[in-house]
Amino acid sequence: MKTSSPSFLRSVLELNLTILIMGNVTLFAKLLPFPAVTIISGRALFSVLLLGLFFLLRRKSITYQSFKHFCYVFGIGILFALHWVTYFHSIQVSTVAVGMLSLFTYPVFSAILEPMLGGKRPEPFALFLASFSLFGLFLIVPDLSWDNQMFQGVVSGVVSAVLYAIRNLLTKEMHVHYPSSQILFTQLFATSIVLLPFANGLTVMLAEPKYLLFQVVLAGIFTALAHTIWIRSLSNLSVTTAGTLSTLSPIYGSLAAWYFLGEVPPDRLWLGGAVILFCAVMEVYRKQNEARQREKEKLV
Repeated sequence: MKTSSPSFLRSVLELNLTILIMGNVTLFAKLLPFPAVTIISGRALFSVLLLGLFFLLRRKSITYQSFKHFCYVFGIGILFALHWVTYFHSIQVSTVAVGMLSLFTYPVFSAILEPMLGGKRPEPFALFLASFSLFGLFLIVPDLSWDNQMFQGVVSGVVSAVLYAIRNLLTKEMHVHYPSSQILFTQLFATSIVLLPFANGLTVMLAEPKYLLFQVVLAGIFTALAHTIWIRSLSNLSVTTAGTLSTLSPIYGSLAAWYFLGEVPPDRLWLGGAVILFCAVMEVYRKQNEARQREKEKLV
């Protein structure tokens, strides 16, 4: 792949744009004064409506080969809902930076969970990275007490990271049979169905023009459009490049929270964040090296 080709440069720019957008999505957890469940249910509902309109205009089918497949993807959507709620809750009780950095332990958790789901033991290096990531989180939290909101944010963020890792691993199995847009639509539909009964204040939020606008922007630009650009940009980029660039997301989000919300990250957060992002980058490169090794073995 020629890194100077127009398609590569366009993909890099598109991916950076997507990462910038996704990094700023966390601002809505602070801008919308409602519980995380209410915000996420509205986000999922509007995303389903927008994607449904897209399928209708493009006359695309969203049928499944079997009811079992539909239930499988729907079930993953429930995990997706829990991931989103715990992620936004983490940000609401602590800060944008703490929530995002806690979430970015997910590549390391993926390295541990992926072999376990296949009936194998995790690799020692993956366990080392997990321990090092937790050490990074320890550096962020000044007091390991549930009375400390930073600690609550980290715990909720780690739970979100584990759920996100499981969701990604299970979703990967369905990508062989169905397009990403269809899988995303079903998961968002599941998120809406599961969360709407618990969305206290949803009608109040949607009745306020400002909050309604926030929800439309959150669903249209920060969910549907961002994920579409993400998938498109990966056509000309390696997993390593995409994974490494994605570690910029907490930096973008932290700077945006600093500028718009006045959340000044403490000095210890930069150190802990550096440790966590280092582990995430190391895991991305480790997975890429494994893929290259498998390709070499096939050629022999």
